[in-house]
Amino acid sequence: MSNPLSELDLNLIRLLKAVVEHKSIKLAAMQLGISQPSASRGVVKLKQFFNDPLFVRKAHGVEPSPLAIRLANEFDNILAPIEKVLLEFSDFKPTEYRGSIAIVIDPYVMDEHGQHILSCCHRAFPCATLVFSNWDSSSQLEMLDGKFDYCILDQETAIAKDIYMQPLFREKRVILAKQHHPTLRIDQNDWSQVATLPLVSLPAPTAYKPLCTVESEYQRMGYEPQVLLKTFNLRVACQMLLETNAIMFASESTADLMPELHAYPMPNVNRNFSHFVVSGGYLQTHRNYPLYKHLHQVLQATFR
Repeated sequence: MSNPLSELDLNLIRLLKAVVEHKSIKLAAMQLGISQPSASRGVVKLKQFFNDPLFVRKAHGVEPSPLAIRLANEFDNILAPIEKVLLEFSDFKPTEYRGSIAIVIDPYVMDEHGQHILSCCHRAFPCATLVFSNWDSSSQLEMLDGKFDYCILDQETAIAKDIYMQPLFREKRVILAKQHHPTLRIDQNDWSQVATLPLVSLPAPTAYKPLCTVESEYQRMGYEPQVLLKTFNLRVACQMLLETNAIMFASESTADLMPELHAYPMPNVNRNFSHFVVSGGYLQTHRNYPLYKHLHQVLQATFR
């Protein structure tokens, strides 16, 4: 390379990528909305800067050199982060945003609402690449490192103060069990009945503790839970409920997801245990960025 990198016009890298993709200076110019002579002059500047032929003329276009191919392949790593920052601070147009939006979601919320979240995000950001992941034990560190743009979690997940969280929706907790359960009543239930039934437990996705929130509530009320199954999978839990008299404390959304089961009323419980609160969040350092503010508004509207 004959010149210092500080003298490189980054717009020329965009031109290089377009010529590599089309193997034609004319088509690259059309894609970028510039004249063919301007594109040709840009290619000459690139050749001089990198001291490399970059492109060899062929009968129907140009053939890129190994260096041109490598530079084109690195285009996203070179310019895309800069473009993302500029978009975040500019007059943001979500329908034109072409970057990636990575959302990490509590796996139970993903099962219950993932399809609806996807539809709403795709409508709001039709040109973006969407990445949906399940929250696990490494997700918080990955979010703090910038791997994820947004998270959707319930109140049982401990979250760092560096992540700005706001409620998205709140819904009742119910007892989920098979239809025509021999013990449960459809009008009201009390702990003396509920505590005798085997329990299917859904621990928080990152809580590998001996007791989950449901089991802790049993002990607070003076009962010892008889856990028949502990699983992180809603479908597996559903199967156990269908085959036995076991019960599971679940959200109304889980009940909607499993119409073959019935949602029975809860006994008297701690106020914090009576509802699920699902919140969404992004890094505190991103609070003033239009991209993240708009994404949060979209997800608020999704659950409204």
